[in-house]
Amino acid sequence: MKYMKKSFTGMVPYHSKLITDGIILNANESPILPPQKVLDEIKTKITNIEFNRYPDMDEIELNKAIAKRYNVKPENISSGVGSDELLDVIFRATLEPNDIVLGFSPSFSMYKVFAELVGAKYIPVFGDENGIFNVSDMIKAIKEYNPKLVLICTPNNPTGQYFQEDEVRKIIESTDALIALDLAYIDFAIKDYYYLGIEYENVIAFKTFSKAMALPSIRVGYAISNKDNIDMIDAIKAPYSVSTISQIIATTAINNFDLYKGQIKMIVKERERLYKDLKALGFKVYPSEANFLYVLFDDKYNDALLKNKIYIRKFKSGVYRITVGSQYENERLMEVLKNETKSN
Repeated sequence: MKYMKKSFTGMVPYHSKLITDGIILNANESPILPPQKVLDEIKTKITNIEFNRYPDMDEIELNKAIAKRYNVKPENISSGVGSDELLDVIFRATLEPNDIVLGFSPSFSMYKVFAELVGAKYIPVFGDENGIFNVSDMIKAIKEYNPKLVLICTPNNPTGQYFQEDEVRKIIESTDALIALDLAYIDFAIKDYYYLGIEYENVIAFKTFSKAMALPSIRVGYAISNKDNIDMIDAIKAPYSVSTISQIIATTAINNFDLYKGQIKMIVKERERLYKDLKALGFKVYPSEANFLYVLFDDKYNDALLKNKIYIRKFKSGVYRITVGSQYENERLMEVLKNETKSN
């Protein structure tokens, strides 16, 4: 990396190893394919693509479909290559070198990277002795540091903590800073409050097709906000970033969102069962409103899982995130963990 500028030399690439064999519970993917009706419609539609033409750079049909789903106007929507691209755009569009960014920690690791790429200062707001985030701590930090951008991931990745709507409103109303409200996992939670992106001038809500919609392979996310904020995103975003195929697949999926409700219910049910089973083994498990659980246990348990080709996400020694899988996958996970517990 001899051509990399000095300020970036300490950066570590975000990487998730491609795994094609075994039980894959490390990337917060859905254990279920999209509904068959969605797959059938997609197969029909992609046969008519003019592959020699660029995509619609305004994502007109996709944004109209998303707007219809949330009862907002198409001008309130911008789509991108995952919500990651759109978050990156917000950092680049709003931050100058040395501007302050606040976010709860631990949270999505790319937030810090996006800040570093524009020379901004990322300041983490940590949880209490139990790892639980408190709104009062964030408001205190806002008053102390006067940030330009505040990040709220709810449910939070990787801890799964979900902020109630009134808690989020307290943070929003405590500052004039831009609020990036990352709702990637909120379809698994009690309530989705995407509309805060419309209601407040300083809020942009971000959602994705990668989690509840079971389509991480197409890399599509979207922002919901007022027209001024959306125009800002569109002014900076790379042209033609969302491929024609991805636009067609995402449009088909969002038009059939009701078909996903049963799948989401199943994952939530499995999450609650897995939470109880892990706690029964004596592990520290954080309450979650997402499609994963944040768990503390000895590394020997992960070693046992790896031997059985069961893959979970390791953050550091003793700290893991387990994606909620299918009933079979979760039962197999628990079988290995129980056997390892008995052998000691």
